[in-house]
Amino acid sequence: MSQIQTQTPSAVTTTKAWTFSRLGPYRETLQLTSSHPLPPFPPQPPLLKSNPKPEEWILIRVSYAALNPADLVLLSVLPFFLRSRPVAVPAADFTGTVIDVWSPPPPTAAAGTAGPPRFAKGDEVVCFPTIGYVLATGFGGLQGVLALPARYAVKIPPGKTKRDAAGLLLCGCTADMQVAGAGVERGQRVLVIGASGGLGSMVVQAVREKVGKEGFVVGVCSGKNKAMVEGLGADEVVDYTQYKDLPGELARRYGDRPFDNIIDSFGNQTVYKQCSRYLKPEGVYHAASVHYSKYSFCHLLKSVMTIGLNIIWPRPRWLRGTGRKWKTASLMAPSVEMMERVVNMFGEGKLRVAVDSEWPFEKAHDAYDVLSSGHAAGKVIVRVNEEEE
Repeated sequence: MSQIQTQTPSAVTTTKAWTFSRLGPYRETLQLTSSHPLPPFPPQPPLLKSNPKPEEWILIRVSYAALNPADLVLLSVLPFFLRSRPVAVPAADFTGTVIDVWSPPPPTAAAGTAGPPRFAKGDEVVCFPTIGYVLATGFGGLQGVLALPARYAVKIPPGKTKRDAAGLLLCGCTADMQVAGAGVERGQRVLVIGASGGLGSMVVQAVREKVGKEGFVVGVCSGKNKAMVEGLGADEVVDYTQYKDLPGELARRYGDRPFDNIIDSFGNQTVYKQCSRYLKPEGVYHAASVHYSKYSFCHLLKSVMTIGLNIIWPRPRWLRGTGRKWKTASLMAPSVEMMERVVNMFGEGKLRVAVDSEWPFEKAHDAYDVLSSGHAAGKVIVRVNEEEE
């Protein structure tokens, strides 16, 4: 039986979008247009070139897009020679409604055993395309309509809305990788750095679920976000704004009962370099990255070099190092299984998206101001289509 779900090309040829065609400050380079062109749907050979394996594609009407620091890297750091399209749209973390589906016919009769399509028109989905797909196509969540392979999407669970799921996958999958990479187990003592951010708020919940009631979770964040972080599952909160020497305060409080693992959602190299004072010798320091204060190629390069040194040189104590293992998460291509695991946790109420603020589509610059400040308490969300509730 044919698996073609769409018989005629989609009538959607243009869409509203925030686009950029050069690097620089987003208030200068990110422009709003009402007629951003879309490739034809069903996808044609140029779009299928990077995905030679036949697979299901979906056309999505975007509802909400979540902003992430990775957007600022795309807007300000990554050279355009790494991209296949001269014009690009940011935001690789969004929700929406499937408005069309296309599956290729089996190449031979023997291939007719392929399973049914995962999606149908009207399905509400949460999406997280890979950085490779974003660079190759220029598509992003800050546009009204876009097409993408179905493997980058998961259905939103019953009882949850597109607004509820906005911002779930990028940080949820990263948190899943960090908790697994750190080897967090039931009953452990875990410290979470950057606990109130978009990623940190997910990590606190994932750690709480993993260590159980008998475990002990400490979050480091601004005191104004203390109640939020405790509500996500932290037993104690350390207000970093009250201490000039944060590592010293952590050593004072927890040096006699050090942590089994530290998960750093911010990338605080100073906390890592002194972690032997509050992290067990066999413990893992798992960081999302190494923080850099400015979004420039030089600062990114310095961060990458520091990551490399942290990984390959464990800084032995006799060289005034930590003597502790440092790890990081590399989320270039999340699997469908990983995304479904995170969505299932979300559907079961074990994971929720903490939202700092929600912005109308036309105020994307203001939304990026909040993100770039580094002080958002949870996710920054842009409402792409006003009529979506």
